[in-house]
Amino acid sequence: MSRPGRDYTPRKFNKAKPSVDTSMPPPATGRKEIPKPQKKPEQQPQRQQRPQQRSQQRRNNRGNQRPQQRRRDGQPLYDAKWVRVVEHDMSEGVVTGFTEDTVIPCRIAIESSEALLPSMRIYVGGDGKGSPSGSILGGARMDKMSNSAKMDFPLIIQLFVEEHGKHFVDAFFNKAGNLSLKQHAFELLAGIGNKKALQMAELRGSSGFSSMQELNEKCGIDSAELLARRFFSEVEDRTLQPRLIDHLFPVNA
Repeated sequence: MSRPGRDYTPRKFNKAKPSVDTSMPPPATGRKEIPKPQKKPEQQPQRQQRPQQRSQQRRNNRGNQRPQQRRRDGQPLYDAKWVRVVEHDMSEGVVTGFTEDTVIPCRIAIESSEALLPSMRIYVGGDGKGSPSGSILGGARMDKMSNSAKMDFPLIIQLFVEEHGKHFVDAFFNKAGNLSLKQHAFELLAGIGNKKALQMAELRGSSGFSSMQELNEKCGIDSAELLARRFFSEVEDRTLQPRLIDHLFPVNA
């Protein structure tokens, strides 16, 4: 109804369009294919080599390597000519031993079909003048040696001393004197005290001992064993002073 006296005109309401686009995207025309992951080729497990095969491979690799050049830079190890065998590891083709002129523990590469016995000599001069011959790989650490090598090391030194007994008698036992007012050089040997040292010096007299056998009989000692034990102590402890190795080597055979 309209109020009296007034015409009623219905008002038109204009609906405002939303400012945000609410239209839906068109439907997809096709399904996009997703590439399937490709399987990686299965790696076959490496075949484990037997210890004998590994040893042979190491020897072959060692043979293919460039021969080690002998260094002449004042290192006595690489100036050595002969080495005494302490232990021969045939599986590795390596000998553990010590140089004859400086008693330096070392490792030697050598090709031999037969085991080298302890105390055998190996020529490492590099000029092919000796046999069997090998090449120096480097020094040998005492804590890395096998138990048998550690036990045999002083025994091989003793055999070397006995072989050159005349040299050590003349160079040490016939010349050793007092190191100080209270100590004689003989006291550097294990088990030799001041009283025993003076007794040995008296038995030596002015003419000296003619041989190691005479020395042992008169003094009641095993001079080769005592010297070898002292040398071995100096090999183990390079700070040990005085060093008989420095004074008695190389051997003048």
